[in-house]
Amino acid sequence: MVSVKCPTCGERKVYKYGKDKNGTQKYLCHAEGCPTKTFRLEYFYEGAKPGIEEKIVAMAANASGIRDTARVLGVSTDKVMDTLKKQENW
Repeated sequence: MVSVKCPTCGERKVYKYGKDKNGTQKYLCHAEGCPTKTFRLEYFYEGAKPGIEEKIVAMAANASGIRDTARVLGVSTDKVMDTLKKQENW
């Protein structure tokens, strides 16, 4: 048995919520006021991990190129471009 906590609020009111197409278990947080609805403990794609967008923005602020950022973080160049386009300062 694995004790699962919500990565956002830290509550243990978490229930299994099926599996995605890659076979990874999904979880649902039932804590009141928690902005996270579903999450996974393991991610198949690096670009889906929490915090990757902040790393992309930080690398861009330090003058790393799109291809360099994608290679270092293990994501696609499309993920880097989409993340940077969402930013207000770019």
